[in-house]
Amino acid sequence: MFLLPKGNPLFENLAATKLKLPEVMTKLSTAGFTGYASFVFQTATAILVFESGQLVCALLEDRNGVRQTGLAAMSDLCQLMQTSGSGILNVYKLSKDLAICIHALLEGEIRYKAQELKLIDIKTLLEKIKSDQMNGCLRIYTDDRSAMIFYKEGNPLGFFHDGSHDIETSSSESQKIASLPDAKIDLFSTQSAEVLMGINLLEVVNVQNLWDSALALQQSQAGKVDREREERDKKDIGIKLATLEEDIKNIVIEYVGKVGRGIVDKEIAGLGGNTCLADSTKTSSLLAAIERSAKLLISTTKIKLMQEKLLSLIAAAVLEDL
Repeated sequence: MFLLPKGNPLFENLAATKLKLPEVMTKLSTAGFTGYASFVFQTATAILVFESGQLVCALLEDRNGVRQTGLAAMSDLCQLMQTSGSGILNVYKLSKDLAICIHALLEGEIRYKAQELKLIDIKTLLEKIKSDQMNGCLRIYTDDRSAMIFYKEGNPLGFFHDGSHDIETSSSESQKIASLPDAKIDLFSTQSAEVLMGINLLEVVNVQNLWDSALALQQSQAGKVDREREERDKKDIGIKLATLEEDIKNIVIEYVGKVGRGIVDKEIAGLGGNTCLADSTKTSSLLAAIERSAKLLISTTKIKLMQEKLLSLIAAAVLEDL
């Protein structure tokens, strides 16, 4: 996303995920705000441009450079505010002319993009802007500095750069940046200021509906995740119970012979299935029933050894939360 002139900060570094977009929009609109709101998340940045309380531009760009505008941008912004773990909101007040520049920069037609300035005949380019009577914005920048020139019908309206509060008449900052070895330019052409400011997105986009839809989607997805987790947990417990049941049978068979499988099957079935192994009371009943049946088949000493092994097995399973 572009480095934009900050103007007068109205708010900075607000936690975006703790805010509600409809409330933010209402506050800026009713205050007759002119400037822009910047929402910065780890995966995307959104810029909303206002002129006298009208939302004239909404743009969202993800970290891959993919852009959304208008309704799509507002919808994605609602989702980001509700689902991102972090994000900040900055709001900067600008003059009307500077707000027009930001609008043109964000939504103008791209003529040059990230072109190295040293490879451009800048004099010829400026002459073409004038001869074509271009409306647009020329951005000159490095990784940490940025300056812009806004043109109306080929004539420069003024210069502005990072930290400016308004359009300036001096080109000194632009010239300084242009002289740097890593300077690049972007050039955007656009319609007239009158056309740019002829729409209020808040009149055609119901922000509250977008917010409610994003909230419903988030809740639905959260519910789906919870259900999937519950299903996985049930499946895991089922596998663990089946394994524990088989281990119990093997121990009983070890001491009483093959008939031990039938004994365990009968007693577990009588207790409602192997889910009884997750209930300490029912597990005690199972062990007592196995002991009663075993008394007819093996000695007291073997019964004691078998019970000790069964208790150790079940205790280990409980410690592992089955």
